[in-house]
Amino acid sequence: MLQLLAIHALPVLTAATAAGNAVLTAWAFVAHRRRQVALGPTFWRLLLLVLVVLAGQVITGALVAVSGARPRTQLHYLYGALVTTGAVVQFGLRPQGFLRVAMTRNEAPFREPRSLAIVCVTQMLLILRAYMTGAFGH
Repeated sequence: MLQLLAIHALPVLTAATAAGNAVLTAWAFVAHRRRQVALGPTFWRLLLLVLVVLAGQVITGALVAVSGARPRTQLHYLYGALVTTGAVVQFGLRPQGFLRVAMTRNEAPFREPRSLAIVCVTQMLLILRAYMTGAFGH
């Protein structure tokens, strides 16, 4: 259990997922400002890479919690759930994703760069806040 906790608490993993989302946010924002309709395949590959690292964080966190360890504040669970939800949204908005299909079903246009910029910046902030509640208890 201590090894799982050590992996879950690695600052480099948190930094990688937060920085990855910061890069994705900037990328999507620039694409939006350039009035691009869609983000390229490289954007989606980078997003999937960030999500793989984040999935490792979520899985180890869940295993640590199941094994009986508790964070300094129960609020860490809320942020963990919100980060997980954000990851599902990011994954679902990819081309042919389950949320993309739902978003493009109606007549309103789906503004991919703007939507992803908002989702990625929100995810970055949630990851940082989850780290603060887990590491510092506030």
